[in-house]
Amino acid sequence: MWYAGLGWEGDGHEVSVVDGAGVPVAPPARFGTGGIGAVVSYLLRFAAAEPLTCVIDSTNGLIDGHLTAAGVSVHRADPGTAPPRRTFGSANPAALAGLGRTHRSRLTRLTLDSGTLTGLDEHIEEDLERAAPVERELIAEGRCLTHGDRARPVVALTFDDGPHPDHTPRLLDMLRRYEVTATFFCLGMNAAAHPELVARIADEGHSVGNHTWSHPYLPHLTPVEVIAQVEQTAAVLAGITGERPTLFRPPFGGRDADVLRTVASAGQATVLWDVEAGDWTLPGTPAIVRQVIRDTDFGSVILLHDGGGDRTQTVEALPLILENLMVRGCKFVPVDDLIDADKEYTAPSWTSA
Repeated sequence: MWYAGLGWEGDGHEVSVVDGAGVPVAPPARFGTGGIGAVVSYLLRFAAAEPLTCVIDSTNGLIDGHLTAAGVSVHRADPGTAPPRRTFGSANPAALAGLGRTHRSRLTRLTLDSGTLTGLDEHIEEDLERAAPVERELIAEGRCLTHGDRARPVVALTFDDGPHPDHTPRLLDMLRRYEVTATFFCLGMNAAAHPELVARIADEGHSVGNHTWSHPYLPHLTPVEVIAQVEQTAAVLAGITGERPTLFRPPFGGRDADVLRTVASAGQATVLWDVEAGDWTLPGTPAIVRQVIRDTDFGSVILLHDGGGDRTQTVEALPLILENLMVRGCKFVPVDDLIDADKEYTAPSWTSA
């Protein structure tokens, strides 16, 4: 058995691989912000030679979906077990590899269905309970959104985890064809790797939001680390579009009271959702379409993904989603429109399909 530690720091990923005795199998490898595909290919070469356990921590939710879909055994080290994190990065990859070798029983093996959050259900419920009072306050102040006015025949289509060089352009082509405006919550690491795609998103009239740098589970981070995730990503996005984003979506929707207060202190409005198709679990195009059509109401915020894995199913589902909701009288607007909407607006009631 070989053990790989996969970490990140600043503008790239790092990999260390050791054998059962802790001896390095290869020199440490580093990959730039656009190197996710290269990381996966690199680890697959080791997995083809020897059974491989890959260890990450909960700050690195950017890549585990790619690895599990490729058949790599990925395990998560949680706070209390994981080595200390670096200033702006994950735990050291060599330390993570060593943890897989010596304390594998204390790690959580990730599944494609649950991803980075595998095994955290109880913790997530507790975090959301702590978040609820602050969330209500922020919603009342217009600084948090789960959905818009149910009287207005508008919905907000949102995409997370991009931009991705294969999927984002196809989605943008389709949105242009249907003359639909959406909101893209971009990861800082992906935006830095593909600035031309962020520029295209903005140039074509879509809203650009902040989705952190490395897709961490934010309640596991300190307030200083949360701010760093927000600010580093905001700086990259502002450098590309000329505007600092004011919309923020926490990865996985992960939040507690401290996270919400910290994000609000950074001048960000937290954007959640009320319609989730689970497209990141690759349930099939028909299932994605059915889920969105069934759950969408006036004012809904629809969560889909343009990155984080193979999003071919999402691309194929999009025209069917657009056409069905258009027939039902929906207009697609950026999230900003739902936050700034006139609450006095009235319209005919929704007719469910």
